[in-house]
Amino acid sequence: MQVSEVRALPREELRLIVLLESRAAPRLRTIEGLWRKSTRKRPGSMTAFIRAEGLLDGTEIDEIMADAPLDLVEFQRAAAAVPIEQRSHINTWIERFNAGRTCASRPDKD
Repeated sequence: MQVSEVRALPREELRLIVLLESRAAPRLRTIEGLWRKSTRKRPGSMTAFIRAEGLLDGTEIDEIMADAPLDLVEFQRAAAAVPIEQRSHINTWIERFNAGRTCASRPDKD
């Protein structure tokens, strides 16, 4: 994905990028993020680029990084305890995430 393409993304997709990189961050050893390594044009982390460009507010980025990965893991843990035919689709979590709400406590409702 090119810099211009990231700049053109809607807020919801920028939030998902931040979530994805935040969730992966503890395991990254040889790369910085989705763009892998920094270049003269951009950092290796799309989150760093999103922050530097002001595409999302820094406070929002910090909140996603602090809370969303844990909430997602809790949603997945709780969903695993529900029979598959009764589980909420991951899209329900993503919708709540993009609305700024947590959903770990209700994986089987909707």
